[in-house]
Amino acid sequence: MSNPSTIKSALESCTYRNGTVHCPNKKLLASLLVAKWQMTDGEWTHWTVIDCPLLPAGQVDCERL
Repeated sequence: MSNPSTIKSALESCTYRNGTVHCPNKKLLASLLVAKWQMTDGEWTHWTVIDCPLLPAGQVDCERL
């Protein structure tokens, strides 16, 4: 089993958001889950789509937000 302090540290270094947006490729509304991760103090990655109901499971081909 994973160390609880390691899991807590990993969760504190990422941010998740969800919301409904209009997908220009499919021309439909999509409820997206996006995330960004902390690389160093004060520096974060770009928002990245990690789940989209308009695409097959595990496939995400959206551009970064």
